[in-house]
Amino acid sequence: MKTLIEVLQSGTAYLAGRGVESARLVMEQLMSHILDCPRLQLYIRFESVVPESHLVSLRDGIKRLGSGEPLQYVVGDTEFMGHRFKTDARALIPRPDTESLVIRVLECAPLWVMDNPVIADIGTGSGCVAISLALVKSEARYRAVDAREAALELARENAAMNGVAPLMEFRCGNLLEGFEPESLHAVVANLPYIPTVECQQLPRHIRDYEPLSALDGGADGLDFIRQLAVQAFRVLRPGGWLFLEIGFDQGALVVEWLENHQFTDIRIHKDLGNRDRVVVASR
Repeated sequence: MKTLIEVLQSGTAYLAGRGVESARLVMEQLMSHILDCPRLQLYIRFESVVPESHLVSLRDGIKRLGSGEPLQYVVGDTEFMGHRFKTDARALIPRPDTESLVIRVLECAPLWVMDNPVIADIGTGSGCVAISLALVKSEARYRAVDAREAALELARENAAMNGVAPLMEFRCGNLLEGFEPESLHAVVANLPYIPTVECQQLPRHIRDYEPLSALDGGADGLDFIRQLAVQAFRVLRPGGWLFLEIGFDQGALVVEWLENHQFTDIRIHKDLGNRDRVVVASR
């Protein structure tokens, strides 16, 4: 028999020895998930015996974490914009930086005075962006697009889990191909924007487990963003809006590209870490 504190200490030591960052916190989060209790409650249960069935699950989880697999894939979900989303290797893990993208869409007052706006979420992945918008703005209709059918399957599951599936349409395709001219009120996109040479320098829990196709943005990271901007000008209605998540050092290049392709009212917004993260532009 092992007590909770014994498992916590031995698991933390194992993870730290394998280079897992914040090993104690990661171990606490794993235990909180498997024992189905708030993380802080672990501290008042230190001397309790961990049931054998939970020990088996904990050993499996610790092994996976020690190999570099992200915690969110091990436990199978994560929080984004205050909601739960299933997470697995079919799509990137939703990250706090991307909440800045959702916030900018929600704060765009001219978009929300339009009647029943139609919004396309390009590169939807887990669906976290479109679903988070739908949970706040149910008057809109959402088109969730991804080039990978596996990612769309995950997005559908998340939409159903969060109760917004009736508001959404899912499309497997390349960016905005197939959309009619002037058919959208807004385009929102968190596309691959990491330069190819930097992809192999990413931490192993990202590089070895999350889908590379959702990370690699080409030589300077902007291949997909450039393509999308050209397409977006065609499919957006006059007065429509484009929202792009970008790398912290890409703002000036993206603004220049959008200006050269007739977008107006272009603005760069910061993320929670005060880094350039979102570009907003009007058609």
